[in-house]
Amino acid sequence: MKILLLADLHGEEHILDRLRAIGNDYEMVILAGDIGNEEYREKILSASENIYWIPGNIEPRNSCTGERCIHKKVLETGEGMNIVGFGFSSPTPFGTPGELEEDEIYSEMESLPIDGKTILVTHCPPRGTLDDVGEGVHAGSNSIKKIMEEKKPRIVACGHIHNIEGKEKVGETTVIQIPQGNTLRGVVLSISSGHVGIKMESI
Repeated sequence: MKILLLADLHGEEHILDRLRAIGNDYEMVILAGDIGNEEYREKILSASENIYWIPGNIEPRNSCTGERCIHKKVLETGEGMNIVGFGFSSPTPFGTPGELEEDEIYSEMESLPIDGKTILVTHCPPRGTLDDVGEGVHAGSNSIKKIMEEKKPRIVACGHIHNIEGKEKVGETTVIQIPQGNTLRGVVLSISSGHVGIKMESI
């Protein structure tokens, strides 16, 4: 199974054009938040029935409607792994509509079925990992970090941070920072019998 991860599309039309062209090339395409307004999201979802999403901090709290919004939901891959989505972000200096307090993030994530066979897709990264926005300022979530340390998912894949892409091993978990969408780069996960390959590539 091949899964394409994208993040932080911010309503860019050229990304929509690419998804219309390649969306059906993957068993799943998962968008890790900050997609755009409702009209743009509807266009994105119409590009392929394989596209799923979670809200970011620019999406309103009531935006997660329909079966393909996977915030606090589980998707089975059929390859010995599952995918759990958790959207929105911890508080930012910008007062965006999709911000949650840290205690709310923790209480909502604590009951989710996350374990060593889980690919956890979040908008916000765990604090201290691939979340440096400059001058030593970290924009990740302490609660996501705590959940990662306690539940030890195989992968945490996130967006939110526009100036970083890459992956880093933290304990038993690989944290992936998905490139910003307007770069036309994403992350391809290749899943087979419980093994997960990770590759950054242009779309």
